[in-house]
Amino acid sequence: MELLVSQHHEYQRRIARDVVAALHPLWEILDFHELRQSTSPWLKATRPIVERGYLESRHAAAEFVKNFRNASLPSAEPLETGVLPPWEAQTPRQISLTIMVSLRVTGPVWVAKNTVTGMNWQQVQELKDRGFSKSSGAATRLVLNGGRGVVRDLALADPLAQGVAGIAGEGSCKSCLALTSPIWKWQGSRKMDAVAVGHDFCTCSAKPLY
Repeated sequence: MELLVSQHHEYQRRIARDVVAALHPLWEILDFHELRQSTSPWLKATRPIVERGYLESRHAAAEFVKNFRNASLPSAEPLETGVLPPWEAQTPRQISLTIMVSLRVTGPVWVAKNTVTGMNWQQVQELKDRGFSKSSGAATRLVLNGGRGVVRDLALADPLAQGVAGIAGEGSCKSCLALTSPIWKWQGSRKMDAVAVGHDFCTCSAKPLY
C-alpha cells in the first residue's frame, strides 16, 4: 500500500518537473522590452503544455485511486473513474482560462511590476530568472491540482471511500503537513476540498481513505 502511495506521489512530481522543463525554453519568447506584445505568443505556446500536464495528472491520479482501492478492498466491484487519458480528454474552458490568467499574472505581469528604470544587464537577467521561477511555481500548482482534484472527486463519489488525506513530500510547509491527517466525509465536502488545491510550487498529492 505504501509503495503505491509513494509511486503515485513521485509520478505526480515527475509530471510537474517535465512541465517546468518544457516551459523553460519558451520563457525566451517574452521580450523584456516588449512585454505586452510578447505576452500573447508566450501564452499561446505555454498554455497547451500546462493543460497537457493537468490532464496527465488527472489520469495518473485516477489510475492510482483504482489500484489503491483494489488493494484496499480486493473483494469490491472495480471502480469506474470516467477519467479519460490525456490524448482523449479536453481541458474544461474554465480551467484553460484559469491557467492563462495565472501564468500571465505570475510571469510577464510580475516582471513588469518589478522592473525599474536603469536596470543593468545582470539585474535584468536576475529579474527574468525570478519571473520564470514565479511562473513555474504557478504551473506546478495548476498541473497537480488536476490529480489532487480527481482524488477528492472520486472519494466523494465512491460510497466505499471514507475520506481523503494529503501526501506531503520532504520539506513541505506546515499547511501541507497538516493535510496529511485524515479528512473524513462526515466533515463535509468543503473540508475535503483542502487537499485538492495546492499553493504555488506545491508538489503534494492526495490519497483516498477506505
